[in-house]
Amino acid sequence: MSFSLLSYNVLWNKAYVQIEQIIKEEKPDIICLQEIETAESNLKKFENSRFRLADYTNSFIKFARIFGLATFYNPEKFSFINSSAIKLPQSLYEIFLIILRGINPPRTALKTDFLYKSQKKKISIYNLHLTALQATNTVRIKQLNEVLHEVKNGIKQSVILAGDFNYPYGRKKFERLIRRYHLKEATNNLFYTLEYNFLNLFRYRAKTDYILYKHIKLLETKRIPIRNSDHFPILSKFDLKQLV
Repeated sequence: MSFSLLSYNVLWNKAYVQIEQIIKEEKPDIICLQEIETAESNLKKFENSRFRLADYTNSFIKFARIFGLATFYNPEKFSFINSSAIKLPQSLYEIFLIILRGINPPRTALKTDFLYKSQKKKISIYNLHLTALQATNTVRIKQLNEVLHEVKNGIKQSVILAGDFNYPYGRKKFERLIRRYHLKEATNNLFYTLEYNFLNLFRYRAKTDYILYKHIKLLETKRIPIRNSDHFPILSKFDLKQLV
């Protein structure tokens, strides 16, 4: 049996209202959201659907609200095992925000372990939102290394990393890094995952969202053409029965 994973930066919760539509049309089994408001009342909006909240982490304060990462799952296919937050190195820009505001949650990645019920196999899902484009790729590489060090501890385990990597350039260094940890890219077929329109005159496209994996078989990946965020939702389908 196959399952699918959706990754979506919901743009400070603005695109959160579209999740029900995506669920109805695409039927994902795991959902990794970035820039979601982590207030309990907001996270509970999923209670009327077929999903459960696995866990969430707080990453930043904006508009006097707290935003971060949240991972949801389909309990018919998966059992929740445990979760943990991985603290990531911060950029100078983020340190400046801490000084300016007096407080700011640390940037984190969210690791969640699930049991895939039909195969009785464990899989770890890493939900990421790396430092934004005000910083350099050097900071994002440090953050990725922090997460990948954790991934390496479970060498034989099925793993998926998904989220907004904020990594639109410097592909060679990025590719060397993921090869070093024996990861493959599920989003190789996508040329862009983010789109800006400036004054309806200029269009800027970039690839900043990624899904990486290992010890699992990729079936397909697609970009979903829904636009309430500057990012597109990304959906990958996998088969855990065939480990590769």
